[in-house]
Amino acid sequence: MTGTGDLPARVHDLLAEAIRIYHGNPAAQAWLYRQAERFAGPLRLAVTGTPGAGKSTLVNALVGQGVALSTDGDGGHRTWYSDGPQPRAQVRPLRGAPYEVPLHRDDHGLRVVGVPGDVLEILVEWPSRSLRHTHLLDTPGLSASDAGWAAAGELWQEADAVLFLSRTLAAADLGRVPPVRGGWAAATAALHVVAVLSRADETAGGRVDALLAAKQIARRRRREPVLTVVCQDALAVSGLVGYAARTLRQDEFDAVAGLSTLPRAELEPYLLSVDRFRAAGTAVAPPADRRERLLDRLGLTGIRLATTLVRSGAHDTAALAEALLRHSGLAELQTAVADLFSARRDVLKSRVALLAVEHLAHREPGPQSAYLLGQVERVVAGAHEFEELRLLAALRTRRAGLPGDLAVEARRLAGGDGPTVFERLGVPAETPPEHLWAHAEAAAERWRHEAQEAGPDSRRAAQVVVQSCEGMLQQLTEGIPAA
Repeated sequence: MTGTGDLPARVHDLLAEAIRIYHGNPAAQAWLYRQAERFAGPLRLAVTGTPGAGKSTLVNALVGQGVALSTDGDGGHRTWYSDGPQPRAQVRPLRGAPYEVPLHRDDHGLRVVGVPGDVLEILVEWPSRSLRHTHLLDTPGLSASDAGWAAAGELWQEADAVLFLSRTLAAADLGRVPPVRGGWAAATAALHVVAVLSRADETAGGRVDALLAAKQIARRRRREPVLTVVCQDALAVSGLVGYAARTLRQDEFDAVAGLSTLPRAELEPYLLSVDRFRAAGTAVAPPADRRERLLDRLGLTGIRLATTLVRSGAHDTAALAEALLRHSGLAELQTAVADLFSARRDVLKSRVALLAVEHLAHREPGPQSAYLLGQVERVVAGAHEFEELRLLAALRTRRAGLPGDLAVEARRLAGGDGPTVFERLGVPAETPPEHLWAHAEAAAERWRHEAQEAGPDSRRAAQVVVQSCEGMLQQLTEGIPAA
């Protein structure tokens, strides 16, 4: 690391140089300009995975509104969601110019009509703070077929980061994550992926402890080699319960509260299955239409959880929503996205841009292709930011082998609490440069000793922290601003 934030600057210069080199190739230049525009834009986060894994539901939960799109077409297209001043939808067909289509909203989300089958993607703009700095991509389910594999490869080129959803996190599902071939790219393949055990409320047959069981499964799986080679972390989430938590209404709370007033022995037989709950008749309040609404919003496991939470002290809509959000796993996923993706947006975008330049140099060989490939290799070789991102993931999942206090300090020094020198060192922003140097030098010396004394499981983590400290010292020596 030649200084905090150095990688994006080097990648920006490389893109500009590639544009100059391909000045006689309009198609290549247009493609590079698009990469440069993407590099400067918001984080592009794809929500993808196996068919039926609950991708659209999770999109709704992440946005906190019912924006998941349905169409009258074959549904084989991808959909981008971004912030905009007003709702609108634009269709990009496989052939022909883009065009706008009417956008409607009902109880189940957004709908567009008149969309033919030969659609590449639909771009939806929706006023939302959640979409201001992150564009979401909802994709068709990735099948195990050759066509599904090709679609996955294209998706990996379009997204800066990926949430890969699976109902089981089984090896067969994880095998649908396409491998990144070649040198440095393969070594950084897992940095932009988080695996999600989705529809967690259906785990273990949807029993009352389904969400807890799903989280235990994810914690076990996150340490297994088959998973760590394809993703940074594994989390369990119920998009259905999480979305209900973020959009819970007063009448829905009232319905749950009414159920919770019934004696357990009287209510529990009706919560054994969806059919029993629907057939409860007047034996169970609220009326049948409101019970159907609860099933649609929370699912049977969510209803069981909600009634338990109300009995345990969630006595109003806000308290119940907060408790449901916590139990759903959505809050933990949002934290992971913030820590691993949003806070490292420039690093992830740099990775995609480097892949783009490398891909172009191979696809459009020319007199200076070897030079460009050498520049890519040189940038990657000096990119300590990739090592830091891998360390942060290992610290999150407790794979780094560092004990508690050291793990906390390692996370901070590696930029987990913020990228500036002040945040890395944990000192006030008004700290004078000479004191910054003293703090950084002390940290570097402490971690050099730790790297020498550490066992094999934690030595690599300590070495990465040493490099981070030395990078700060170099930055301070060169007079680069600490913030």
